[in-house]
Amino acid sequence: MGVLLFYEFAHTHSLYDVLHNHPSDVVDWTSRYSIAVGIAQGICYLHGSNSNARDPILVPDLSSKKIMLKSLTEPLVADIELFKVIDPSRSNSSLSAVAGTIGYIPPEYAYTMRVTMAGNVYSFGVILLELLTGKPAVSEGRELSKWVQSQQEQRNNILDLRVSKSSPVATKQMIRALSIALACINISPGARPKMKTVLRMLTRL
Repeated sequence: MGVLLFYEFAHTHSLYDVLHNHPSDVVDWTSRYSIAVGIAQGICYLHGSNSNARDPILVPDLSSKKIMLKSLTEPLVADIELFKVIDPSRSNSSLSAVAGTIGYIPPEYAYTMRVTMAGNVYSFGVILLELLTGKPAVSEGRELSKWVQSQQEQRNNILDLRVSKSSPVATKQMIRALSIALACINISPGARPKMKTVLRMLTRL
């Protein structure tokens, strides 16, 4: 039996547009946090974290341009037609023929050429970094994930100061969320948390 996926049409912009194409309109931390949680919930659902009744679904090309916003608190993962259904009986849920966006593609895809749940976690981690830093996944030829990893000792300088300085609570939560993002972009796929774990950590900030 086939699987039918339905998703709602979003009338507003992509997350990429909101964060990077309208620099004068600063999105506050409360909204960014809601967006992060909403995306995590969506990926958890696709991965089958909340149900054993169907096969997991992987996202070959997950990026902020594929996250549409109904509002600043309602993200929708777009391009459903690109999602692939995977047989859960296989030891490594994955699919071949990798397609993705530079900056969001996990390093292991270069030699495995397989989309995996751990790869989706990596891509989510990059999106979370965009929300935390206000920077795009690639800027002036450098990937955001690599820049953040090189700046780990100065975590306060990584955060979008327009947002982190708004309140002590925002600063504390953003630093905790940064730790989650760093776990998601771990160079080792096996060391990355599952999406359900990521969601649990986010909801406990």
